[in-house]
Amino acid sequence: MIDKLKKEENTRAFVMLVIITSCFLLVYLINNVFSHFEPGTWLYRDAKLFPTYPPAGNDFRVGYYNPAHYLIESQFVAIGPNGTYPSNYPPLVALSGLPYAFFNMTTAYAIHVVILILTNLANLVMIVLMVKKILLENLPLSNFAINIISVILFFLASYFVFSSYFFLFSLERGNTDSILMFYCMLAMWVLIKRPNNIWLQVILLSVAVHFKIYPIVLFPILLFKHGKKLILPALLVNLAFLFCLGPKMAWEFIRGVTSGGQGAGIGNVWAGVGNHASYSFSIGIDKTSGQFLSETFFVIWGITFFIPLLIWAITAISIVLKKYSTINALLLFMVSFPIMCLLPTYSIDYRLVIFGIAIVILFGLIIKHFVQKFSWFDLIQVVLLAGVLLMFSRSNVFIDENLVFFNNKYVWILLLEVFMSINIFRSQKKCYQTGIKTAIDDVHG
Repeated sequence: MIDKLKKEENTRAFVMLVIITSCFLLVYLINNVFSHFEPGTWLYRDAKLFPTYPPAGNDFRVGYYNPAHYLIESQFVAIGPNGTYPSNYPPLVALSGLPYAFFNMTTAYAIHVVILILTNLANLVMIVLMVKKILLENLPLSNFAINIISVILFFLASYFVFSSYFFLFSLERGNTDSILMFYCMLAMWVLIKRPNNIWLQVILLSVAVHFKIYPIVLFPILLFKHGKKLILPALLVNLAFLFCLGPKMAWEFIRGVTSGGQGAGIGNVWAGVGNHASYSFSIGIDKTSGQFLSETFFVIWGITFFIPLLIWAITAISIVLKKYSTINALLLFMVSFPIMCLLPTYSIDYRLVIFGIAIVILFGLIIKHFVQKFSWFDLIQVVLLAGVLLMFSRSNVFIDENLVFFNNKYVWILLLEVFMSINIFRSQKKCYQTGIKTAIDDVHG
């Protein structure tokens, strides 16, 4: 069997798909079936997977629906009562919510839920098509085999996302992470299909940034492609979006989002086990802080902040030192997902829905490596990845709240980043070796 694996690409592809599928099935069973049986009594319990705020759609109502109504009532001078700006979202969010104002809140939320489901599906369809085109099509497999791999990747990722507690969490809150990621995916799609259309790429990515700020870390991908030509379009478009409701609301947004309390600055109230940002994770570790943050906390936060940033920076630099290509753009896109979650001061677990995209790229890259050459490392890392995804997608209610390193998703996202970085460096090494072999063949030819 081992000899067959080493010699036949189709056998390697089949075995890897069986292992990956088995791992995803096991993750589902442990998190969604076995977890409901109480140890000792073996009674079945239907646990509450995340905190709820009835009626459903709290984030949608507070951050999306109400601001649009106040915008209309105030004749576009405020998004809150008495001229206030009670939101951490940029001004463009209130403007984009205006179509919901034609409906009552319940109907608008129902429409929003459908949009969230569709955008999650659209994101997975687009990334599978990209992975198929960029990573899989050059493999020594038939078109039928490549199509089968692509379809299996789509259904595995869809099943993983839609059966997860963080997807249900995002629906219950009515959060918009899948919508802004849809714009990120469109920007990547245009970058691949129409690489010289810089304005459309900037507009699409900037829309995502002005839903929530964290997609700003994806601009290095466009900078990688366009260089200094990116500066003027990026500056003009983002300034236009920031001031789309005037300078007063732009300033109120900046002041609000950088403040503590209900804002997103230091001292905000969002820290907790369901917040996987390095800031919140550090608060969970530091037991010396009372009402005020201690010096110990800032040391821990500095470490937990810079570790994922350093891994990303080293990996990103290794990519951009190479010549721009669609595969390098895709790899830089993948390794940027962890810092989109870990670097902001708060990242609630419903944001994890965006990782369906990164997981498709990562497993597509592993399949590519294994089909090209048999490696025990690939078989082992898939099993290890299954363990990471198990904890990554496991609701906090099934883990002892005192086990911060297990309960908070920070560690599991960081481990995913490590796997991404390792496989990116492996990919670059393979490309380097292939380039040397081609050059030698050309000389002898």
